[in-house]
Amino acid sequence: MLETRFVTPDRARTETLVAAVLREVGERADPASWRRIEHGSANLVVLAGSTAVRIGRTPAAAEHSRRAQAVVDALPPLPFAVPLSLADPVVDGEMVAIAQRRLDGIPHPSGHGDAVALGVLLDALAAVPVPPLLPHLAAPHAFMGGERWREVMVERAIPLLHPGSRAAATRAADALANLPPVPPTVVHGDLAGSNVLWSDGTVSGVIDWDLASVGDTAVDVAALAVWHGWDAIERVRPSEIVQRARIVAATHPLQVLCFSIVDGRPDAERARAAEVASTRFA
Repeated sequence: MLETRFVTPDRARTETLVAAVLREVGERADPASWRRIEHGSANLVVLAGSTAVRIGRTPAAAEHSRRAQAVVDALPPLPFAVPLSLADPVVDGEMVAIAQRRLDGIPHPSGHGDAVALGVLLDALAAVPVPPLLPHLAAPHAFMGGERWREVMVERAIPLLHPGSRAAATRAADALANLPPVPPTVVHGDLAGSNVLWSDGTVSGVIDWDLASVGDTAVDVAALAVWHGWDAIERVRPSEIVQRARIVAATHPLQVLCFSIVDGRPDAERARAAEVASTRFA
């Protein structure tokens, strides 16, 4: 059968919706200057002037966008900016568009990073009160199966790896599953790369709160350490948290593969994720 779930919706209809949202917030950016950032066929972000318009283009993506924006809008003041909403969502059938504050800054190159700035970021997240966000947060490990993440990882993901890689991958999955519980905090869930914006050597903004949940801070520590280097993280986090983060980081390739399975990604994408994970555990 023809795969239809990843066909991009009508561009003209999407751009009409973007224009309506920008008018709503008084943004007069020329459409020729818009910058489109595609996230598959279900999500789109359009950067226009001082506004970012996020569009969920399927019913599931639209609901996900609303929930993630509710998380952002419920956050307390932080030492960095977040993409607060500028107006109520605009709806066109199954599509929902949300106008957000466009944040200043650029992603940090991988391989290094200022330890003090990373510490400030992690400290701020650790201090976020959990109760106001609870109605809006994602379930822990939602992107890779939620409560059934270990079943997905061991029974569905690891069998896709090369035979010689499966034993090491299973040990990594077991180590993650056997981490003792710790007091939960608000976890961003994807705290690295283009989601953390920097300006003048400090973190100026954090975007993409879709995976925010209540969980182990080691999840965010692992993401930052893999991107910026373990040396920097070891300067600002206790050794026990760093050790937990290393266990989390060891399963990153498997987590990507689990996501491709749970989200029903195309066969080619799932095969690439399996190949990367196989190489990691060879």
